[in-house]
Amino acid sequence: MALPLLAVLQGFSTHRTMIHTRTLVFFALLFSAISPLPAQSDPESRRDAIDAIYPVMIAALEARNFGRARNICDQAIIWEPQNPVHHYNMACIEAQAGGTRLPYAMGALELAVALGFNDAAHLKNDPDLEPLHSDPKFAELVRKTALNETAIDALTDIRIPDTPPKTKPVVEALATAEPEQPAASAFKDGVPVGLYFMTRFQAVTRTSEKSAWYFTPDGAVFEDVTHGFSKADLAAHAGSKGRAGATGNKLEIIWSDGRKTVAEIERDGSGFTWDMGIFTPVRAFDDASAIVGSYEGGESLAGSSTASAISKRLELRTDGTFAWDGVAFVGAGSEADALSIGTSASKGRWQLSGYTLVLTDDRGIAWRRIAFPYDDEKTPVKPDQLFFGGLMYRKR
Repeated sequence: MALPLLAVLQGFSTHRTMIHTRTLVFFALLFSAISPLPAQSDPESRRDAIDAIYPVMIAALEARNFGRARNICDQAIIWEPQNPVHHYNMACIEAQAGGTRLPYAMGALELAVALGFNDAAHLKNDPDLEPLHSDPKFAELVRKTALNETAIDALTDIRIPDTPPKTKPVVEALATAEPEQPAASAFKDGVPVGLYFMTRFQAVTRTSEKSAWYFTPDGAVFEDVTHGFSKADLAAHAGSKGRAGATGNKLEIIWSDGRKTVAEIERDGSGFTWDMGIFTPVRAFDDASAIVGSYEGGESLAGSSTASAISKRLELRTDGTFAWDGVAFVGAGSEADALSIGTSASKGRWQLSGYTLVLTDDRGIAWRRIAFPYDDEKTPVKPDQLFFGGLMYRKR
């Protein structure tokens, strides 16, 4: 039986004294399991799976392994996107990560409140959120949370419907307006312009950071650009953003939070290296048929004694339909000990326009993200990889 909603919330933010007990219980379950848990295809089993992975997320936060905590919380959000607790927990993770992640923390907290989070006292006193207290938006969110306590029914108007809309499908409606495309990759006064795929190896965590960066012709920079390149999309960008300038062989970015990053920039063909990152210019698919195929993607969340992973499989069919599913794994010691702790799946129709891929499931809920091919010249598959939703998928 899954924990009550409030218990899950308290388990994340104030569960410090019980964390070891719950973690031991969880790993006792892990070692005694003789077969994978069934697919999480219904709400009750998904709640049970979430209750199982929350201790791993809590332990990751305690160890300040923010990447692991973030990805496990993201899996909970995939399973229960309308549950404000998961978005609240994501805000706690990002707030503790600090630095460039603080805008993500505020965005997640705003979404949690919009979805009905209604414990104002907990929000105000949660130590995990202390890095956000100096932001003027925080006081406003406390006020809105207090209103939610006495006006929960007011959320009805913003809930996503459970049944397909009777109006024109979302994908067709989006297709009537061509998404704005990014500027072509180039250099202007020593500053890069265009959309780049950035990879940077983190020696401390032994992980590879991957993200999409967009440099506008007027010198604006958007890290982890997600939805698109229109003025509205860039204005709503929740990630780090700043202004770029070049002096000699150095590129300087002054971020919106006042930070400054300065490092030598070295051009390499049409790409460049900067701040230990490799920036490769990307292009859109030649046409919609080029994206058709089956893809697999995932992100390792390895630690010293345990390992977690979240992987996804995406199939884009020629008839315009898709199937998208994910699976979370937890293991101990070696891959041979891995245990599947749940899966989720959705299906519907897809629409590609330039760099924009929209997946609309059979309930009418749309997911719009930047997508582009990324090719490894050593493989016979052209292209062999797809970047979508912040994850790199490999074509099968």
